[in-house]
Order: sequence, then C-alpha cells, then structure tokens
Amino acid sequence: MATNAPRPKTSQAHLTTQFTTVVGMSLTLFLLGGVGMVTWMGHWATGALRQQVHVQVYLQRELSSNQLDAARLAITADPAVAQAVYLDPTEAATQLEEELGESFVSFLGYVPLPPVVDVMMQPEHAEPLLLEDVARRMESIPGVAEVVWHNDLLAAIQRALDRWTPMLLGAAVLGLFVALALLNNTIRLTVFARRFLIRNMQLVGARPRLIRRPFIVQGLVLGMTSGMLAFAGTAGALTWLKEELGHVPMGWLLGLAGTFVLVGGALGAGFSGVAVNRYLKADLAKLH
Repeated sequence: MATNAPRPKTSQAHLTTQFTTVVGMSLTLFLLGGVGMVTWMGHWATGALRQQVHVQVYLQRELSSNQLDAARLAITADPAVAQAVYLDPTEAATQLEEELGESFVSFLGYVPLPPVVDVMMQPEHAEPLLLEDVARRMESIPGVAEVVWHNDLLAAIQRALDRWTPMLLGAAVLGLFVALALLNNTIRLTVFARRFLIRNMQLVGARPRLIRRPFIVQGLVLGMTSGMLAFAGTAGALTWLKEELGHVPMGWLLGLAGTFVLVGGALGAGFSGVAVNRYLKADLAKLH
C-alpha cells in the first residue's frame, strides 16, 4: 500500500530570509508612504495658507433690499468663491460701539459703515493674477462699490510657496528613489540566497517561465504582507497626527490600505522577476 511521502520542511534559514525580507519591504513601503504623506501634507498646508486670503467686497450704501440680495447672490455664485459672509453695517456699528465704549452713530446721525461681503477664496484662485480677474468680475456686479484684498499677505504666501515647493518636491523624488532602491536590494538578496536552486532547476531542464513563477508568487505574497504592515504603521502615524490633520474618512483609509497592498505586491513580484532573470542569464562562475 502506497504511503504519502512527507513534505520537506521549510528550512529555518529560508524562514529567516523571508522574515527579513518582509521587515525590509515593510520599512521601505512605510518610507514610500511617508513620502506620499509629506507630499499630501504639503498640498494641504498650501491650501490652508491660500484659504487665509480674504477679499472684502464693499457695497453701495443706498442699495434697496432687493438690490442688496441680488449683489450678494452674484458674489456667492462666482466660481472662485469658497464662502461669502455678509457683514451688516448696523450690527458692525453696534459691535464697534461696544468695543469703543461710546455711541458714534447717535453723534453722526447715521451708520458710517458700508455693507460688506467678506469672501473666502478657493485655494486654486488665491493667486495675484487670478485675484485681479476675480476683482474685475466682482466690480462689474451692480451695487458693488469697491473690491479690496491684502496684497502683502498674498505676496508673502506666494513667496513662501515658491521657496518651499521645489525643496519638498525634490525631497519627495529623492525619497522615492531611495525607497525603490532599498526595495530592489532587499528582494535581490532574497533571490541571491536561492541562486543555486535556480541553477539546479536549469540543469534538470526547467523552462525559465517555470523557474520564474514561484519566485514571482513569493514576491507577490511577501509584498502584499509588507504592504499591510506598512499600512498599519502609516495608520498609526495618521492617528498620532489626528489633531493637526483632522478626521480621516474611513473610505480614504480603505483606499490607502488597498494602495499599499497593491503597490507592495506589484513591486515584490516585479523586482523578483527582474532578480531571477539576472541569475537565469548568469554564468556558473558568477554564482559563487
């Protein structure tokens, strides 16, 4: 009666190699995630800076209620406007009187403050040239007397962005190349430890496609496992920065997890295939 032969046990050295590979790939993918996070935070900070740009739209004093409402609606409907807050002159005068401690309205006999619409701009429109176009559009609205914005603040923001954006992009590109190089070297060392197995499979007549397949599958599995571990580390970093970044939607986290797993699997399989091809074409003397 035939008996099933026992499966050969995976050597401890091979398990150690796999563990080391997973750790190395996880750290590398975490570095890639860090590069992406820094890039995203730079974009977020840019938007936050640009949102500090406000435009004051002063309306004419003698407008009727219908004309005032029409002007406010036209300002709010502009595509460059993120938010528009109407500042009622009577309420503003009352607040100013409370701050000054005296009634200047009763002394003057009228409210000297004009009706104002405080406009917060969309970040992509908070640039000097684009704001000039926005100002011209708003000045053409019936009932608008003047459009004012802080040129000094806008110029300071633009100078800061011009100075830091190239540096952040350069650091992101450098980090990306470093991470990919580390990942490539980690997988090459894994394949290097089994280079004689590749040679033995060639000697028994195995085709390159058959030799390459188990290494690619192993790289895929190790890469996906590393991607999950790297996502866990990145999620921890996002939790630590929750106060600065605010709430992160669950859908965004699920998409980030899928991206880590897919990128890790693709890079693991791809670099494994490239490393195996190198030893498939290598001379026997170069294997030692």
